[in-house]
Amino acid sequence: MHAKGHHHEPLPPPTAEGTEGYLERVVEALGDTPETVIALQFLREGACDILCVGDPADFEGIIIQLLAMPAEPMAFGNSAEAIANLIPHLAGWSCLNVPAHLAEDLIEPVASASGADNVRMRDDIYFVLRRSAPSPALSTARLLTPADRALVEAAPEDLIGGDSERLLVTIEDGHVAGSIEDDILVALAHTFATSSKHADIGVVTHPNWRGLGHATAVSSLVAQAIQDDGRTPVWSCGGPNIASLKTAARIGFQEVARRVYLIPEFDESDDTSS
Repeated sequence: MHAKGHHHEPLPPPTAEGTEGYLERVVEALGDTPETVIALQFLREGACDILCVGDPADFEGIIIQLLAMPAEPMAFGNSAEAIANLIPHLAGWSCLNVPAHLAEDLIEPVASASGADNVRMRDDIYFVLRRSAPSPALSTARLLTPADRALVEAAPEDLIGGDSERLLVTIEDGHVAGSIEDDILVALAHTFATSSKHADIGVVTHPNWRGLGHATAVSSLVAQAIQDDGRTPVWSCGGPNIASLKTAARIGFQEVARRVYLIPEFDESDDTSS
């Protein structure tokens, strides 16, 4: 460690024997907030890579890269310098999700590490639902159970992307609601990530059924189930996602925090290939 207290290299990963304790220290240091619930879920599963500056229990900067979504690593901490020193060690990323108060200071490091001509900033907005979730307005929406395996497995690929197994696990361990038209799932909401205090809701509607209230109906059901568990429902989405913002507002979610995506952009005019 240098005199000013900043590492130029990330700490080495823990040995296999120390992994559990290492993850526990990271989880405790992050805290249980709407902004950390997704990271906490994947830390608990051990389904992420971690780059850290400082002791995991009191880090200066940390980047968590989900194995399921390596293109969008998440940075936490209060030192832009520490996070900047970690960025060159990332692989397979296309943007970096950072604390809003560090975004300006991290633009140049992101551009340098990616070789980008420009770095675009996009808001990542977090909401919570403090009042009781409303009852769904559509009779086609209901919570799914393990008995709905065949329904999930037959769902259109445009809805679940062919990943029915994770959804079936969520039905067992979390909450999933579906809207069903002519015996086919047309919309889904589910607990994408959970922590002791919070649960983040993921929602998708088939393109042919958007704008009809299905997303609001299934999300309301999942929000109710989360509240029944004693957790606070969390909704997160990018600032440009107007449809998601409107759905959150209809259910009653209130904004509580913002982070920022730093997205490298490249000048296509520099490409001289024919």
